[in-house]
Amino acid sequence: MSAASKSLSVIAAVALVGVAAFAYNGARTPAQAAGAAPVQTADGTPINACALLSQEEVAAAVGAAVTKGERRDDGDVGGKGGYAPAGTYSSTCIWQFQLDTHFDADPNLPMGGKRFAILNAMVWPKTEDASGFLQSFRDAFKQDIIPNDPIAIKSMGDEALWWGDGTAVRKGKISIGMSVFLQGGEKEDQRKMEEELARKILPRV
Repeated sequence: MSAASKSLSVIAAVALVGVAAFAYNGARTPAQAAGAAPVQTADGTPINACALLSQEEVAAAVGAAVTKGERRDDGDVGGKGGYAPAGTYSSTCIWQFQLDTHFDADPNLPMGGKRFAILNAMVWPKTEDASGFLQSFRDAFKQDIIPNDPIAIKSMGDEALWWGDGTAVRKGKISIGMSVFLQGGEKEDQRKMEEELARKILPRV
């Protein structure tokens, strides 16, 4: 795997340590994923990560203009990483900073060094509560896959944590992973942005 491919795989780990085989560029479009078993949110509509946040909301949170969200669904990710059972549907949306036309390219960084926000939303089968999603981050720290011991976040969904490069939340059978990459920016700044956006999402799922 090339350095660029590895860095793109890191994007997946932002929101899906437990399903680390997912890679943003390799994800299927909604049309390609349509063959998977239909999975719905609490209000009965198919999950769509890009519909959970507006372009304006993301821009306000990160303090910069961003591109329109680009949707990439990986469909049924059941069985990947040992945390997601069959029937777990994954939808991803990414917003890039518009003013990064002259960024410092680095193939070892996610998106080659561009700044961006990424949301992964998963619907778990009716028999599951998505608790395995957050547990995957704790296990990843124990296995030295991620450097930071996840920190619990109070009063967010059924359970939430910040793991150093993203905020992970579960609410019933829905799990979300929200990350902002400032590429060299302060982690605490990213955390504030991620938590702000995650709190906007929760009433919508």
